[in-house]
Amino acid sequence: MKPLLAVAGLSVRMLAEAAGEAGFPCAALDVFGDADTRRAAASWQPIGRAQGLAIDPRAFLAALERLAAAGAAGWIAGSGFEPQPELLAAGNRRLPLIGNPPEAVARVRGPADFFGRLAALGIPHPETRLTPPPHAAGWLCKDPPTHGGRGVRPAEATLAGPGIHYQRRLPGVPHSALFLADGRRARLLGAQRQLARPLAGRSYVFRGCLGPLPVAPALARTLAGIADALAGEFGLRGLNGLDFLLADGQVAVLEVNPRPPGCLDLYRGRFPGGLLAAHWAACREGRLPAGEVAAQAIRGFEVVFARRAGRLDGATARSLAAHSWCHDLPGPGAILARGAPACTVSAAAATAREAAGRLAGRRRQVLSLLEEKNAARKSALPVPPLERQ
Repeated sequence: MKPLLAVAGLSVRMLAEAAGEAGFPCAALDVFGDADTRRAAASWQPIGRAQGLAIDPRAFLAALERLAAAGAAGWIAGSGFEPQPELLAAGNRRLPLIGNPPEAVARVRGPADFFGRLAALGIPHPETRLTPPPHAAGWLCKDPPTHGGRGVRPAEATLAGPGIHYQRRLPGVPHSALFLADGRRARLLGAQRQLARPLAGRSYVFRGCLGPLPVAPALARTLAGIADALAGEFGLRGLNGLDFLLADGQVAVLEVNPRPPGCLDLYRGRFPGGLLAAHWAACREGRLPAGEVAAQAIRGFEVVFARRAGRLDGATARSLAAHSWCHDLPGPGAILARGAPACTVSAAAATAREAAGRLAGRRRQVLSLLEEKNAARKSALPVPPLERQ
């Protein structure tokens, strides 16, 4: 029998389901406690408040201590830890972290180190600077501690704070690649197109992914080479995501997500033994499994954001849960701020275009259900917008 693992982050339904696929009993630690997260896990503990979209360090570390006492073998980090590698390190002292070392996370999330090393390695990326450009036109300002693209603004909106940097705007379609690393080398698993659209005044909010996509041999060699170089340079381990722009077959690297990324949902059932078992083997045994990702229909998922503020009533919560393509299911009484995620929808099809069309139809269906049931009535108290990755 495989050991008990903890999965921790802002929202861990995807990781909890991946743990189950790989045969690991799982304890879920997040800020939402969605119905399907609790269903996929042996236990759930809150480690923060959904309304603030932040992990409470004391609650998180206390939860790890309880799980260590219960015999858990380790924990896997999801979204929410990237801006605070010191919390990863503190968690690692309570229970072994199955993933990238905190110092590797700090390096890939630090723009000076990361983009400096990309330049030294000859890896293409947008022109990047740590101070505002003399002329803001054609530049973006990026705030790394934010999530889901909400921290990307035109450079005219000058920000201040650690990690703020500026990048020249380039043409291209946003994509990501999933790769597995053992600290020295990497293995490319697949690539997917990212879905990003404006939301609440932000131009590049992450909505979801489509894939894995067919990849031309030349592009596959390029992505594999980049992943291999980054694994060796930063000592990356386990599952990682590589975000990049693709234009006319040319790649421009944007960032590395040094953890199992959200696109993992697209790979469920496609890898022998489950990808979280491969993540464990790469991190704990320094071994890259030999299995291949199975070719199947194109899959996609998209986060559906509420258009009005209010509380979810029981009837609507049950209606959402009745659809097998609805995920990240809030329970009755959950607060939905305007612009907050109501749920996630998924779809599969023979082509990315067809899958995207099905996602759009299901998004409209969920929004119609929310409004027909009057489940998104205005809350008496203001609720800050939420986001989930």
